[in-house]
Amino acid sequence: MELYVNSKWTQCYGNSYIAEAIAWSENGNHATIYTMGNTAEEADSKLMGALRDLNLIPETAIKDEQ
Repeated sequence: MELYVNSKWTQCYGNSYIAEAIAWSENGNHATIYTMGNTAEEADSKLMGALRDLNLIPETAIKDEQ
């Protein structure tokens, strides 16, 4: 499985920010995971927490600041 997370994918829609991650499997399946927050930082933080909860990234992973 490949996981793509990019802070540039965090966008404002209405009054909320949405952060996205996309996962692809070797079988051609894919899923989009997203979270919402009042700020881009909150949405990104929630996304990283959700990915850790799903064991898609290690607990010690640190997001690169861009």
